[in-house]
Amino acid sequence: MAGGNKIKATAWLLFCLCLCPGCTKAALRVERPIRSAAVIPFLVKAHGRDGKGLVEDPVSGRFFVAGEIAPNAQRELTDLLYQKMAAFPRLQLVSRKEIERATKPGDFARDSVASALKVGEAFGVEGVVLGWAFRYEERRGSAIAVERPASVSLAIHLVGVKEGRILWSGPFQETQQALSENLLRLGAFLRGRGTWLTAKNLASVGMDEVLVSFPASREEPEPEGP
Repeated sequence: MAGGNKIKATAWLLFCLCLCPGCTKAALRVERPIRSAAVIPFLVKAHGRDGKGLVEDPVSGRFFVAGEIAPNAQRELTDLLYQKMAAFPRLQLVSRKEIERATKPGDFARDSVASALKVGEAFGVEGVVLGWAFRYEERRGSAIAVERPASVSLAIHLVGVKEGRILWSGPFQETQQALSENLLRLGAFLRGRGTWLTAKNLASVGMDEVLVSFPASREEPEPEGP
């Protein structure tokens, strides 16, 4: 009987950990891969005066844990997103400089999707990638020991220009934990090489996880003929 209770308790613990709001990474999948896209510089959602609590994603309506936004968050997240989008071999991207000249963060404050559609139509692409940051707290300490671990909450969305709606969404929110505190995070722990990550490193791991289902072809371009 004691053994049965122990098994039930363990199962309940695993269930609770899977529902933990600090590790949301489920992405909305679509079947049709896109071949061209414009990537909007990362946007930041303002939080309450205390910098805590929940904040609503302007695109999906999903709630995320709010927090501090480091001064370098927008630049670092934008750099990461461009790098990862450029890694899709058959996805053609509008140059970053062209997008930055054509857009301003304030353009997306009221209706992100409508603004993204205008950008997509202007550049003649199939999709527009939007990223929102809700929390980007840098670790306090070193890679070996921390007073406060890094914490990141973000969402990436793909707007289909032809469809006029969201085709795919990838949410991520997590505060890094020691492996001894959460065995379910073994994969992220190993990718972090067993160290305490910076906010940028944690965001990079998160983007890798959600972009696995991003609807772009993974095939290498066919070689051109002679």
